[in-house]
Formats: sequence, structure tokens, C-alpha cells
Amino acid sequence: MFIELIDLLRCIRPHDETWLVASFNKVNNRFVEEARLGCPSCSAEYWIRGGVADFSGEVILPECDDERKAASHRREELATRAGAYLEATEPGATVVLGGLWAYAAQELSEMAEVRVIAINAPGEVKESESVGLVRVGSEIPLAAGSVLGVAVDAWFPANIVESAVRVVRPGGRIVGPAATKAPSGFSILAHDDKYWIAQKAPEVVTISRASR
Repeated sequence: MFIELIDLLRCIRPHDETWLVASFNKVNNRFVEEARLGCPSCSAEYWIRGGVADFSGEVILPECDDERKAASHRREELATRAGAYLEATEPGATVVLGGLWAYAAQELSEMAEVRVIAINAPGEVKESESVGLVRVGSEIPLAAGSVLGVAVDAWFPANIVESAVRVVRPGGRIVGPAATKAPSGFSILAHDDKYWIAQKAPEVVTISRASR
């Protein structure tokens, strides 16, 4: 994982958010290949091995199936769709792409000039200065309201969508599988037999009249 992307990660245990403290074992040209990430609040430890940050815990992750493998040949199409679905038009923003959507991580990061956290990505997906690889179980290890959008496929548990609700900022979007119920508090923008697109309510700013 590129060293600057580590600052985006957070402990997944239920307590006040704080940055993780990294102890590097192997770094190559600012890419962290092996490291320990420690939480100063609860002393939880997470590891980066082979450049992949592991927050999966004891959860057994499903194998890559035929549909995910077939998606590897549609990277540019997936990037275009993900960019449109998530409205990724803000350079420097962070988006999360999970499962087959992660095939488009590098293409979307270049197309929209965004940072991408690719969760449970197929093995063919490689890290870069703008793409970080993370293994997750039931939580997305990012700060609340820090993400422009999240897109996940049907091989994630429903609580990953609940986690996406937490990390997506007001006005941001989630793309989720049709088999998983769309989150409450979100407006459904579109849906078909495979995916729905939902948008979080924008933040309301109170405007007060200046006193004379």
C-alpha cells in the first residue's frame, strides 16, 4: 500500500475514531509491503502483508467466481459505469470499489483523478499511488463521512452496505447488489435486476440573517 493511503485507514472496533499507528517492516519506494497497524485507543492490531491491509479478522472470504472473473475483461466499461454511478467528478476524493467493481480501480483513479480503496479485490488488481488494496470482513476501515461513494457486488455481506452508510459523506452514493436491501435514509436514484444506486441526503446548512 502506498504510504500516504495508510492515513485513510481507521480501526473497525466501536470507539472514537483515531489514526492508526504504523510500524513498518518492509517499504519499497514508498510502497509499504509489510507493516503492523496499531490502534492507540483499543490496542487492536492489523497487518499489511504483500501490500494488502487486512481488516478481515476471522471472516472467511468467498472465492472469486466466474462472474467476477469475466468482469476482468471489462475494466474500462466498469470504470465508466462506476464513475457515473458514484458521480466521481471531484479530483482528490476517495471512493471504495469492492469485488468485481475493483477491477476498475486503476482506470477510475486515472479517469476521475480520485483515490480508490479496493476492498476484497481479485488477485489481478494491483496497488498504485492512487489505489490501495484492503481485505475486509464486515466493516469498511475508513473514517465516518470520508468517502465520496462506495460500490460493492453481491458477494459482500449485508453489513458491508451498513458500513458503507457510515463512511459515505452527505450527498454521496452507494451502489449495491439488488439482493441486498438499500439503506434507509438514502434516495434510490436507479435500479435494475443486478444493482441499485442510492444517494445519502445532503447536509443541511442553516442560514441565519445577519443582525443590523
